[in-house]
Amino acid sequence: MASSSRFSGIDSVYNLLLFHKTDRDIYDRLIAHGTSPVVARNIVALLVWLDITGVNAISYLSDNFNNAFAFIRLTAEAETILDCLRRDFPPRESALAIPVIASLTTQPLDLGFFHFHRHEAAERIAEILAAGRFFFDDALFATFRRYEAAMEEARRCNSASPPMPPELARPYVPATLAAETSADQRSLILSFLMGSSFTEQEIAVYFAEKWGDNCVERVVFEEMTSLPTSAHFCARVIFKREGYVALVLHDSLVFRFAINGKQVWARRVEQRRN
Repeated sequence: MASSSRFSGIDSVYNLLLFHKTDRDIYDRLIAHGTSPVVARNIVALLVWLDITGVNAISYLSDNFNNAFAFIRLTAEAETILDCLRRDFPPRESALAIPVIASLTTQPLDLGFFHFHRHEAAERIAEILAAGRFFFDDALFATFRRYEAAMEEARRCNSASPPMPPELARPYVPATLAAETSADQRSLILSFLMGSSFTEQEIAVYFAEKWGDNCVERVVFEEMTSLPTSAHFCARVIFKREGYVALVLHDSLVFRFAINGKQVWARRVEQRRN
């Protein structure tokens, strides 16, 4: 399934925010409905990817923005797709799980499609979440809205346009986004029960099979500092993009799964405070 880059030709942070203005509106609406920011970002990133592939979910939500039932129903289907991507096995009841999203394309579409294409889905969603560091940034988007309002006022008064704030004029270069996130931001800490034994390759293969060959940068074992006494070692999985961490955990502080039948607990790296 081909998917062209949605960000080609966007040369500044301002143009990126302008391009994603509707996506940000959907994000704000999700937050207003009580959705957590992490889940809201994942949903919007999925919807943007669907839009790229020809599923007109963004247009549907834009047209039904004030229809609470339609909005909640479609975004609930998006969460169902995200849950499908996180599961290790194909969904059982696939055909009727996402009727609204399936109706937005002329091609047959069910949860089985997303499970089959989960590697590409994860890679594209992680890419969109990287760009979303800008349009999901509340302070930056508030600056964008103020500048847009000032531009509109200048046009109304037939006066000179206001200078663009430097944070909006900054060049947008997608290739540099990974370098702008720390290893901690792109990492999960995996802890295991006493008696479990893993190799770095075993862990890397699991995530490659789950999320795609391009997701993991490296796996390293670490000395414990504050884990329960029932666990005796842990590993750090460093992904190539921060978005993979969000996809794995979604809205969980700790996510439990199994690698080769052995229980594993995944959590974010604790962020150090100054």
